[in-house]
Amino acid sequence: MAYPKPKWLESLFPWELKKLQVNGRKMSYIDEGDPEAQPVLLLSGNPTWGFLYRDFIPTLKEAGYRAIAPDWVGAGYSDHPRADSALTFAHHIADLVSLLDQLDLRRFVIVGQDWGGGQGIGAALQRIERLAALILMNTFAFTYLGEFHSSPWPWTTWHAPIVGQYFQKIVKVLSHAGPSAISVRGMKDEEARAYHHVFDEKDSDHVVLTWPRTIPVRKGDRGWQDMETLERRAGELSHVPTLLLWAPEDEVFPIEYAHELKKYLPHAEGPIEFTKAKHFLQDDRGTDLAAAIVEFLNRQKEVNR
Repeated sequence: MAYPKPKWLESLFPWELKKLQVNGRKMSYIDEGDPEAQPVLLLSGNPTWGFLYRDFIPTLKEAGYRAIAPDWVGAGYSDHPRADSALTFAHHIADLVSLLDQLDLRRFVIVGQDWGGGQGIGAALQRIERLAALILMNTFAFTYLGEFHSSPWPWTTWHAPIVGQYFQKIVKVLSHAGPSAISVRGMKDEEARAYHHVFDEKDSDHVVLTWPRTIPVRKGDRGWQDMETLERRAGELSHVPTLLLWAPEDEVFPIEYAHELKKYLPHAEGPIEFTKAKHFLQDDRGTDLAAAIVEFLNRQKEVNR
């Protein structure tokens, strides 16, 4: 972003924003905890950024883990390219791989939700010898499409050639009304502002339209080959401890997506269901989810002793 973190955000998100260059673009991230502790990558999706994991960071640090929450390029305080060609799924995966390599992360844990799941799996498969565990929440990494993504309203309308521009660029249904519109717990105005202010700069929300158009509806669509690749390579993760945490009330990725994931990751624990939460379950049930993650990771440590 062209501006630093504002003072009003400090009380909600007090951690230092760090930056590094990934494939010619600036990526912002927070990195909290002992540098020698096991790193846990907290990966968000569209249209959120590291703020989504603010309730996870204290819990993970207190439990002795290193919490790293990057803002994928196009969101948060990372660079915001204005071109689809700079925001492909392959770009996002390559950016994460660059982060893993530059920070020299070993025994890392991927925690991914929404697009963070697919990105995380894609990056982990390229550095699988350093991957310790995988935790997925209300996400997808395959060609299966549920009712939400195949229905005319709202999904295919939101990213139609002309109408989609209206909803995403003028009405800003996602960049300025995404997380706050579906909050189950009831989001404060200050929290909603925190999510949405990173897209205030003109056309800085270009990626919010690019992402929906990357979800393939049929073979040959943008994103289809990427998802087929994840399906084909999922077996390489069979030795990786995996946990599924799910909000069954989510209309975007309801519980059948978790069951679909189990076809490719049959060894995964769960899905453990978290009610009173929707798509952005980290915001609705952050503390509870973080506690479940710590319990799972602590168990893995005991197993490996």
